[in-house]
Amino acid sequence: MKILHETVQTIPHLPFKFYEHDPTMSINVAPHWHQGIELNYLEGGATLKFVTDGQTTEFHPGDVWAVNRRVVHSATGSDQADWTEFGLIIDDDFLQTQVPSSANWQLTLTQPAAEFENPSAAAEIRNQLIAIHDGLANGATDLVRLEVLSHFYALIAQLGRAFTVPLAANDVNPNQNLTDTVMDYINQAYAEPISGTTLAERFHVSLTTLNQQFNTNLQLSVNRYLRQVRLLNARRLLLETDRKIDYIATSCGFTNRKTLNRNFKAWKGLTPTEYRQAFSKYHKIDTSCL
Repeated sequence: MKILHETVQTIPHLPFKFYEHDPTMSINVAPHWHQGIELNYLEGGATLKFVTDGQTTEFHPGDVWAVNRRVVHSATGSDQADWTEFGLIIDDDFLQTQVPSSANWQLTLTQPAAEFENPSAAAEIRNQLIAIHDGLANGATDLVRLEVLSHFYALIAQLGRAFTVPLAANDVNPNQNLTDTVMDYINQAYAEPISGTTLAERFHVSLTTLNQQFNTNLQLSVNRYLRQVRLLNARRLLLETDRKIDYIATSCGFTNRKTLNRNFKAWKGLTPTEYRQAFSKYHKIDTSCL
């Protein structure tokens, strides 16, 4: 499995990428990530399992939520439900130009509506998303673009006021291109005997610098990100295949079964064998939920 950097078509002259679920397609979305902030609105369907960096949250029709920059996420849900979902991915260069402080945003709009501390602010963001959706449905003319932009600016303002907390201060000058490049490489080569040290050597930086950049851009060390990718793939193989644990360990980059057992239990609270026994019966509806 490859964790992809998802590409969505940009609408000309609008500072975001808009998407809408195709009702003829599965709602399941493989793990991927974006350089920009993502906003989602589930208008209709059933329970949607949404996973961010290995943590599962269940969203229901009417929920709106955000995904922070560079967070690996995926989704899965019933093929029998009548899904209606749409959202947008904000152009990060535009956002940081218009709101320089947004470079330090950590979004908190990440839970179901029932858990919101500020439901009216969340409802306002949902209404602006719906207005953007309805406006684009009429065709992106110049006048429609202006109307859509008005809703988009209102959405950004509400998001910044109600659902952001500052990241921890640091003295590191962010190098997002380096972080993105190394993430892409890890997502392709996780099964190989790579580590933070070998990655630093490959990309001609010190391990200290590489960790500083990962901590600045992802709030994770490079080795922790690598371990998370390996665990996500191990979980997929446990649920989708009947491969032996030794095979899964080595094919996902762990040195042996013992190492996989230790890391997996620290992550899920169960050994790989225990996890497979507990959840394999659900694999047909849950295999994309990594």
